[in-house]
Amino acid sequence: MNARHLEAFYAVMLCGSISRAADMLNVSQPAVSKTIKHAEIRLGYPLFERVRGKLIPTKEGLILYDKAKTVYEELSGFQAIAENLAEKPQGDLSIGCLPSLGLSLIPEVTAEFIRLHPQGNIEVSTYHTTELLRLLNSYQLDFAISFKPLKEQGISSIPIAKVPLVYLDASPINGKQMSVEAIDESRWINPGADSLSMLIHQYRTFQTPQLNVHTYYMAAEFVKRGIGCTISDIFSAMEVLPLSMIYPLSEPLMLDLCIMHQAERPLRKIAQDYQRLLHRFLQKRLKDHNQKLYQVR
Repeated sequence: MNARHLEAFYAVMLCGSISRAADMLNVSQPAVSKTIKHAEIRLGYPLFERVRGKLIPTKEGLILYDKAKTVYEELSGFQAIAENLAEKPQGDLSIGCLPSLGLSLIPEVTAEFIRLHPQGNIEVSTYHTTELLRLLNSYQLDFAISFKPLKEQGISSIPIAKVPLVYLDASPINGKQMSVEAIDESRWINPGADSLSMLIHQYRTFQTPQLNVHTYYMAAEFVKRGIGCTISDIFSAMEVLPLSMIYPLSEPLMLDLCIMHQAERPLRKIAQDYQRLLHRFLQKRLKDHNQKLYQVR
């Protein structure tokens, strides 16, 4: 079966008839019929049975259709990558970031960036790290902003800030800081199985919690409602909770915030400009957050 045979076969399977397949392929019905017949001769078995004027796939046809779907899915992915590899105009930038960073930090940085680059076309989207990596691998993003993931082949990470983790609790605690070992396990809200959870695991393993969430932001929202306690990055915490519910940790828990991009595609100048601006904003914001956090105690 060659490419023309596969194309005709797949179209008939999708459309259910020779006539609709011909319309889809923009060819004549006899051309589709002839191609299918030629494929069947080459294969040595029928792909369809003709029953009362209808084409019914044979057992072999159904097996091949499952494989054909995989081929066309791969082809669609290939076409998307091929299109995304096209050099973008100098002022176009596609950015992905974590949901917690998309609450205010990235909008604030991007607003300033647009002011400095008024001719630019900027696209910003929020995803979890796994999806950010998928989009990077399919060349749909220029770069992504995330806490450093496990090593990913073909992806380069540029550290831009060390973000401290903080303890969140609506109930007052004894003292000015909280130790990971002193956290009440019965009230623990698991913030998700990612880099934050893996870092916490280095200090303590919590038993199966009553509540599991998949974003730091959501964990903080549950704390706000008095459901329990958790650990979060300082950005997510400051966006959701008052300072009275945020406590420093006695252990030096920090996450590396990184810009990730395709290793084979160095950042363009416009992306490097964004990176420098983001770094400046992060340093200022971290300084402000830390001052507020320790002054309130």
